[in-house]
Amino acid sequence: MKIPEIPLLKCSSTYAYRLIEVSRKFGESRYKFHRRVNWSYRYSSLFYDKEAAFFLKNPRLYMENKIEQSGELEDVFKNKLQFSQVFVVVIKVFAHWLFYIAGLFFFRGHAAESRIYRKAYVDDIELVFDPEQENVLRAVYPFPLNLKRQLRYFKFLFKKGYKFKTDGNQYSPIDLMRFLWCRDLCSLQRMESRAQIRHAFEVAALGFEVIQVSDEFDVGSLDFARAIRRFPIRIINSAHGVGSYLPVHAYHEFHVLTNRQRMYYKSIYECSYKIRCLNTKNHIARPVALDNENSKKRLVFIGQTSSSVTKVVADAELEVMARLATQFSSSEVIELLYKPHPNNHEPIMHKGFKLLRDLEVVNGRSNVIFVSLFSTCYLDPNFVGKKILVRTKLIYPELIFDDLQDIYTLEQLVEYLSENDIGKVAIN
Repeated sequence: MKIPEIPLLKCSSTYAYRLIEVSRKFGESRYKFHRRVNWSYRYSSLFYDKEAAFFLKNPRLYMENKIEQSGELEDVFKNKLQFSQVFVVVIKVFAHWLFYIAGLFFFRGHAAESRIYRKAYVDDIELVFDPEQENVLRAVYPFPLNLKRQLRYFKFLFKKGYKFKTDGNQYSPIDLMRFLWCRDLCSLQRMESRAQIRHAFEVAALGFEVIQVSDEFDVGSLDFARAIRRFPIRIINSAHGVGSYLPVHAYHEFHVLTNRQRMYYKSIYECSYKIRCLNTKNHIARPVALDNENSKKRLVFIGQTSSSVTKVVADAELEVMARLATQFSSSEVIELLYKPHPNNHEPIMHKGFKLLRDLEVVNGRSNVIFVSLFSTCYLDPNFVGKKILVRTKLIYPELIFDDLQDIYTLEQLVEYLSENDIGKVAIN
């Protein structure tokens, strides 16, 4: 039987704990063991399939980490890569070479004047660290997922006059040839780890006191941070979203958004965890206003569908919208609105919903409720109003969010909307 995708399963602390435990069976040194955990997280289909089956059998027991059977894990380093995956790796290597060489010739500002090295890809790094912080050199690395977005970030840096350079990992040509010959994860891991360690030494030699990253998704981040800790340099990671990624890290300091994230990540050294608020620098405080112009309750469904979101999430969104439209599309007291994801340029809405492009039309109004599956808008203070997360058959927001009282099933949401005056509920 084909195991269905469970979008948030890999973000759960149970998943990370069980992966770490089953990885011990290989009897490796701590150095190799920690690396294996992260690479298995990224590439093991066997472990995921078994854990998904356990979760579907009893989600509550799984979330409470009370599954008696141990997980199953193959030796991922023996896995062969498909030619399409090999092609992606080659493009990545050449992109890093290009950015590294360009950084040698183009350098806006001087490293000697900077105390902080901020590793960046696109503009989201300015949301997790203070964009106005002084003595910062921004090092921009390749971001092939969205070239236009990276070009906009370069324009932003020029406009602001910030000191920056391009940079990249120095992948060894010999390691690349070895990888092309073997086409397996073992040779890929060797090439990646050696490049990350080599790059860490180079960055450390520039004399920075602090390195700021948002790299918990990067499979080579453990090697980079572990190498940096050999020097008197503090490396700080700030989570760029509410999701969780590679379980094992070596940061001195980790800024997380939820306690669930704090429980998920495991540091191989002493680490200071801090809960940070989302988008506090861009937050504009506003009072909750009575909406006299529209007496209807306004339900704003926050879309998460984009090119990077799986079909499971897209189908779940349509399911939620269909149920709400069936119940309330002809209602005289509830208006249904759909706010698409910023990267969704051709949104698909269920009949009965109206498209909402501008958040300011409804934001901060007393009769508004924001609904999503697991959008970070739930934590974003720029979304002012009552907020609810929806649990579906395969999507469990409680795997990543702390506030369980705001998580409803679809039928519970319908009942809530039918019985409550949104204008009278507490505003988050």
